[in-house]
Amino acid sequence: MKSNSHFHGKVIWITGASSGIGEEMSYQFSKLGAQLIISARNEGKLRRVNAQLPRNPGSAKVHPLDLENLTELPDKVKMAISYFGRVDILVNNAGLAVRDFVGNTSLEIDLKLMNINYLGPITLSKLLLPQFKIQGNGQLVVISSLSGKYGVPKLAAYAAPKHALHGFYESLRSELVDSGIGISLIIPGIIQTEITAHAVLGQGENYGKVETAFKNAYPVEKAVRKIIVAIQQGKEEFYVGGAEGFTLWLNRFSPWLLRRFIRNHPLKKLRVIKKRFGF
Repeated sequence: MKSNSHFHGKVIWITGASSGIGEEMSYQFSKLGAQLIISARNEGKLRRVNAQLPRNPGSAKVHPLDLENLTELPDKVKMAISYFGRVDILVNNAGLAVRDFVGNTSLEIDLKLMNINYLGPITLSKLLLPQFKIQGNGQLVVISSLSGKYGVPKLAAYAAPKHALHGFYESLRSELVDSGIGISLIIPGIIQTEITAHAVLGQGENYGKVETAFKNAYPVEKAVRKIIVAIQQGKEEFYVGGAEGFTLWLNRFSPWLLRRFIRNHPLKKLRVIKKRFGF
């Protein structure tokens, strides 16, 4: 990756930068010469990421925030802009997963995920839009999920805000035509991260384990390389991942068949398909 890249000198604000896709994006954007603002709830983990940046370690602005606390976000956005005088790209990556049936999930958990996974990201975006309009440019990157396209068992509280993200940003994109402001919805499949270890159960308990499907999943480094290319190209929607991406095609052309596929142990079925076809 060359320092004279498209992203050299760009101010990129990444939420959820303390682990997984957000952490890897911090490292790869650092190699490309971007000026970084990295956010998550855990300041200690952010400082670890900052110290490990491959280009100018410690150069990122560590900017802790909790997306669930919506009232603090206006001040957080003002502070983020103040670091470099602008933000060129906001990567809405932070999120929380849940693994439980609807009947076991309290309304408090539904509200928690709606705040963190939907209201938090759109609040940051709406607060940055005036600055983007002054600049005449800017890009909103939204890390969504296959759960933003269809629902599967035990993911209802996660799928709901992801679906909402698509509705919001697709509508916003139509309002920003010819404004110089781009929106990229990224749809990761099953990526090799610890997202399930950080997930919660229906009453708020920590799920605490990495599911088998994620242990040998699509490598996060490879996924982020492809995501960065999609961002550079201004892709409106982009899938990255392994064979599970066929479900997007199936959902488009035969929703009936997809519904039957996902009703019973969809992750196990995906593992069988990957093994059979060598993915």
